[in-house]
Amino acid sequence: MANNVDVVLLRNRMKRRRQFVKLLIVLAIAGIIAFIYVKRDIWFPRLEGIGSRYQNVTRNEDADAEGNFELSVSGGVDYTADFISNNLFILCDKYLYIYGTDGKLKDSRQHAYGNAVMQVRNKRALVYSSNGTSFRVDTPTKMLYEQTLDQPIWFGVLSDEGYAAIVTDSESYACMLSIYDANGKLEYSRECVERLSDVCFYGNGCIFSTISSSEGELITTLQYITFDNKSVVWETSPLDTLCLDVCVMPDGGAFVIGDSKAAYYSSTGALVGNYDYNASLVDYVFKDGRAAVLLKNEQRRQSVLMLFSDKSAAPVPVSLDGIGKSVIIDNEIAYVLGGGHIKSYSFSGADLETIDVQDAYDKILKYGKYFYLLGYDKIHRTDAK
Repeated sequence: MANNVDVVLLRNRMKRRRQFVKLLIVLAIAGIIAFIYVKRDIWFPRLEGIGSRYQNVTRNEDADAEGNFELSVSGGVDYTADFISNNLFILCDKYLYIYGTDGKLKDSRQHAYGNAVMQVRNKRALVYSSNGTSFRVDTPTKMLYEQTLDQPIWFGVLSDEGYAAIVTDSESYACMLSIYDANGKLEYSRECVERLSDVCFYGNGCIFSTISSSEGELITTLQYITFDNKSVVWETSPLDTLCLDVCVMPDGGAFVIGDSKAAYYSSTGALVGNYDYNASLVDYVFKDGRAAVLLKNEQRRQSVLMLFSDKSAAPVPVSLDGIGKSVIIDNEIAYVLGGGHIKSYSFSGADLETIDVQDAYDKILKYGKYFYLLGYDKIHRTDAK
C-alpha cells in the first residue's frame, strides 16, 4: 500500500514540475515579446533594412571607371523616382528607398499603401495611397507625419513651404479639398461641387482646376481661393481641355498644361493665350516659369517639342528625329530622351548637344553632372558630359 502512495505522490510532483516548466516558458516568451515591443523603434527599422536588401532595389556593384552605376529593380515592380537635394527617393510597392548620388543606400522605410504615389517638392516627399485613405510626408532623414482619412484619396500635392493639399471623396459633394500645414495639422477644408483635377499653392491660398463637360467635351475652369475666406477670389472662363497640371508663374498668374492644349492666365484669371498641340501628348515638365511639352505625331511617326518661356509669345516648336519618351528641364535647357540618345535644346530652339545612350530607358532625371536613366528593371547613372 505504501508503494502505491509513493507512486501517486511521484506522479503529482512530476505533473506540478511540468506545469511549472510550462509556466516559465510562457513567462519567458511573454517577456521577450514585451521587450521587443518596448524596443520596437530600435528593432523595426533594422528589420526593414534587412528585408529591403532582398526586395525591389539593389545596387549592381560593377561600377566603371567613370563612376557610373546601376540600381537593379525587381522585375515587374512599379516604381517612381525623384530627387530631394542629393537624395534619390525611389518609391516601390512596399518600400521607400533613399539612395545617395553615389548609389549607396541611405535608408529604407516600409509602407503599407496600395497604389502608392509619390510627389516631391523642395525638401519633402508626399506619399499617398491612390483610392486609399492614408498619406505621409517624408524628408531625407525621417518620416515627418502620417494621416489616415475617412474618405479615399484622389490625389495630393505639396507646396515649397511644406503644406500638403489632399483631394478626397466627399459624402455630400463631388470632392473635398483639405490643406495640412508643415506639421500635418489640418488648416483648411473645402467641399467642392465640381471634380478637381489639380491644385497649386499661390500666395495665401491656392489655384485649383475643376473639370466638367459641355456638348460632350471636357472643359477646365480655374478658381483661386484664399485660406482665410470661403469665397472664390476669381474664376476663369472654361477652356476646352482636360487640365493635367496647374503651374504658378514667377511674376503671377498661372500656366495650364492640358491633354490637348496649354494656356497662360494673368494674376486676375484673364486668359492671355492658349495653344493647341495638334498631336498626342507624351510628357511634359514645368520649372521656374518655363515649360517643355513633348508630343508625338502618329501619322508622321515623329515627335515635336514645344518650348514655352514667355507668356507674351507663342511657343517654339522643335521637330525631333524619332520618337521622344521623356523630357526634363535643367538650368534653362530642355533634355529629351528617346531614339537611343539624349538631346538638349535651348529655349530658343537651338540644338545644343547629343549624348548616346541605350534605348532601354523610358524616363530621365538629372542631378549635378549626371543623368539618371529609368528603365523597366534598372536605374542607370551616366555622366552628362
